[in-house]
Amino acid sequence: MSNENKRRLNHTDRRVKRTTKALKDALFELLETKNINQITVTELTTLADVNRATFYFYYNDIHDMLRQIQNEAYRTFEKTLGESEVSFTTVEGFAEYANKVLIVCKENESLCRFIINHDADNHLYQQLRYLMLKSIPDTRTVFDETNPARYSTSFVLTAVTGVLIDWMNDGMQIPTEELALFFANIYINGATKTKDLYIDYKSTKK
Repeated sequence: MSNENKRRLNHTDRRVKRTTKALKDALFELLETKNINQITVTELTTLADVNRATFYFYYNDIHDMLRQIQNEAYRTFEKTLGESEVSFTTVEGFAEYANKVLIVCKENESLCRFIINHDADNHLYQQLRYLMLKSIPDTRTVFDETNPARYSTSFVLTAVTGVLIDWMNDGMQIPTEELALFFANIYINGATKTKDLYIDYKSTKK
């Protein structure tokens, strides 16, 4: 039986969850001081207090573990964002959406810190960005390449990501609903209103 099939048979078992959590927590801790290529299975399992055979029951190697963590993060956000049916034309609607994202981040702090600090090729970030763009209107599909307003959505997503990182680094002191409202006011009262100013924009480019 392949490792993948074994994992599928056991993924709901509490002991399995405890074991894989211990391994992930150990990996996150090691990544604070080491590159992924410098981490060995031996030091990972020693730190997690899990034997090597157990590690290989779930993962082929460290990089396979990394891929599984990335996939887990993607599925978590996909489920949350896929359940969002709100209006992005109002402060209340956008705040509801943003709050769901922030709650996921707070409930999965170690996982989100991993995404922020160790997604070296930005692959996972790009996947999550794509998920958000399935919900948030992408202004690049509305304005042509000569109109500055085409970058309104990019501006918002980049700004939100930056604030999110600082919020997590500050210990997430601000309640999720308050920060979500802040994001919504920036989006609706800032980027959206600015975007509207450029509806009839004519480029001076020759």
